[in-house]
Amino acid sequence: MALPKIVAPTFTAIIPSSKKEVTFRPFLVKEEKTLLIAMESKDTNHMHRAMTDMLASCILSEDVDIGKLPSFDIEYLFLKVRSKSVSEKAVLKYRHVDGVNYKGEKCEAITTVEINIDDIEVKFDPNHIRDIKLNDKLTVRMKYPILQDVSDMLQPGIDETDFIAKCVECVYDDEEVYEPDSLAEVKDFIGSLSNAQFADLMNFFETMPTLQYELSYKCAGCGQLDTVQLKGLADFF
Repeated sequence: MALPKIVAPTFTAIIPSSKKEVTFRPFLVKEEKTLLIAMESKDTNHMHRAMTDMLASCILSEDVDIGKLPSFDIEYLFLKVRSKSVSEKAVLKYRHVDGVNYKGEKCEAITTVEINIDDIEVKFDPNHIRDIKLNDKLTVRMKYPILQDVSDMLQPGIDETDFIAKCVECVYDDEEVYEPDSLAEVKDFIGSLSNAQFADLMNFFETMPTLQYELSYKCAGCGQLDTVQLKGLADFF
């Protein structure tokens, strides 16, 4: 007689960018093994690909294209799946920078801190905008980078302009929408901007939604109260 099939429990989460509810299951042993191998490789491309593949398998909602979700959505959903697959708790270790506390006293104690993963949220800057006005006529509409864009940007020798260009959705005025024909065309357009216009474009990335959590803990050595701003998935593991 064949072995019985194990039915995994299902849970729901809200995609931060779209506020859409999705259904997911915990990752399986074989999927966790793939993730661990990717993490041990220290290769960003490998890790991001493993994360995306795992989410594509675990997200059960059929109308969600994991490969097109913004990077902060992917990071948030990964935390949600990890919370239900391994533990809702994450254990972090901290010590004072250069082994010296705020009073200038030497303290190299390592403090272990536990946080609840489900308390971690994507924070939205109230001043963040996607439509950036260049002048009285033209406005650029930006789109959020996907995880592959972030992976590409972290590779050696990659031009920052390539990353920015991939995030330009279109340019429009009062009468027409101009959609780019190629990445090269967008790069040329970016190169024609003034310093002030380019700074406005960069503000889109600087204020982009991101995983954030404020952690307060008491040093196990000197007893000093410290506050750490965790930002981005890497800070939580």
